[in-house]
Amino acid sequence: MSLLTARPSSSVFVVEDPCFLNVDERPDWQGQFDNSQPIKLEIGFGMGDFLIEMATREPHSNFIGIDFSQDGIRKLLARIKNLSLKNIRVVYGDVREKIPLLFHDDELDTVYVNFPDPWPRRRHFKRRLIKPKLVKLVAQKLAPEGCVYLATDSEPYAREISEYFNAEPLLQNRTREFGFLQTRNNLPKTKYEKSFIYAGDKIHYLEYSRLAVEGQVEQDVSSTKQEAETSSHDERVTKAFKDAEANAKDACDLKQVGDHLAYAGDRQWAEKVYKKAEDKAEDCLDFNWLAYSVSEALGDKKWAKKLYIKAEDRAESSLDLNWLAYSVTEILGDKEWAKKLYNKAEDNPQNVRELCDLADSISETFGDNDWQIKVYKKAEGMAKEHSDFYELADSICVKLGDKKWARELYAKAEETAQDSSDLNSLVESLVEKLGDKKWAENVFKKAEALAQDSTDFCCLADSICEKLGDKEWAKKLYKKAEEKAEGNFEFRWLADSLFEKLGDKNWAEQIFSKSG
Repeated sequence: MSLLTARPSSSVFVVEDPCFLNVDERPDWQGQFDNSQPIKLEIGFGMGDFLIEMATREPHSNFIGIDFSQDGIRKLLARIKNLSLKNIRVVYGDVREKIPLLFHDDELDTVYVNFPDPWPRRRHFKRRLIKPKLVKLVAQKLAPEGCVYLATDSEPYAREISEYFNAEPLLQNRTREFGFLQTRNNLPKTKYEKSFIYAGDKIHYLEYSRLAVEGQVEQDVSSTKQEAETSSHDERVTKAFKDAEANAKDACDLKQVGDHLAYAGDRQWAEKVYKKAEDKAEDCLDFNWLAYSVSEALGDKKWAKKLYIKAEDRAESSLDLNWLAYSVTEILGDKEWAKKLYNKAEDNPQNVRELCDLADSISETFGDNDWQIKVYKKAEGMAKEHSDFYELADSICVKLGDKKWARELYAKAEETAQDSSDLNSLVESLVEKLGDKKWAENVFKKAEALAQDSTDFCCLADSICEKLGDKEWAKKLYKKAEEKAEGNFEFRWLADSLFEKLGDKNWAEQIFSKSG
């Protein structure tokens, strides 16, 4: 199950709320918060879990969140009101445009960037948030000794981010040898972050400061090695488990410790740790995954059922209920309960992606084609943007095999496309899902007319080579890409494409030499 990809919108959005700032110039922050405490910024707060937790933990710090998700802003403002928090302000818009307007140089105490969209495909590279220009901007606005905290589940993006930050002379990497941190125990986990940790995926954390950091953030390896040499293997393992339990900050950490203990064969100790995890569990995700461990590691389905009930009580979204229904089916085999959960999930969707995932889950669990179609129709009624129609069409084509319905949705995706990248993505489905190369060719022509920079033309030429096999057309586009190339990475990408797609080694070498 996946999460919706989003990007900035040019639409006007205003909410009548004292914590919402509709401004295009620097506010009087001291007047806003009625104090001169440190200002901390979260870039892209999603549903606001991290921002809420930090503002609650640090009542004497002032927090500002900037995001372009209108639903996320509404939900965050409602939670701020319910919790009576006075130290948060919310701004709508593209952070790259807002930061220069809202903050003086050296004004921000801390900046948080949690899981920016990696936009993994080359043609979407320019949509990535973190680029050298933003890094320099953040460094300028950061106060002396201020810190930047970043997290991503994408290793390639993590390396790219670290390359940009390591190159900024105002910033110092706080990890050994410019590497990544494995954990960051001083900060709360986002719900998105926990979903990856529970699934066993690796998170890459980075920390930077405006000044050189004395000491070492990571554990001193030499002292650990010396200690290890003076103790037995069993003693070291026991101590490691005790330390991990003592250092666990939340239910997510404790569940992992319990899992390792159960795997090591100490079920009694694992059970105690799982009970601690239950006491610390905060949301549906915590209880859902803890129930899975209790059932699988301890075989205690009665306890697991109690945890699933708590998970249902804490469910906040369609996605929570969908995941929970799937778990209840897999672990307890209770399809009646799952059916009720799927119905609740259908009543409270946040976006088209959630409904597509729900339709797939319903089909997998019950094989109910009519119910699946009903959910897809509801998704069609919610669809507004290119990505909504495009992803819905893909799901209907693959899961239902209904090419007629998919074709109608692909047409709407074409109508709502905003740029060359959108149309380029659409072509893949037109060729691979429908086998319609004539339609694909027309869409390619529209994409060429909208192409603006070297990356657009290069990616478009790549796709024309792959999907249509038209190397002459591609060659013309590669020439346009060469004319517009500016950055080193653009020359390198173009050289790679010329070699791989056209087999033109001489041209590729000429282009590569321009990258320096």
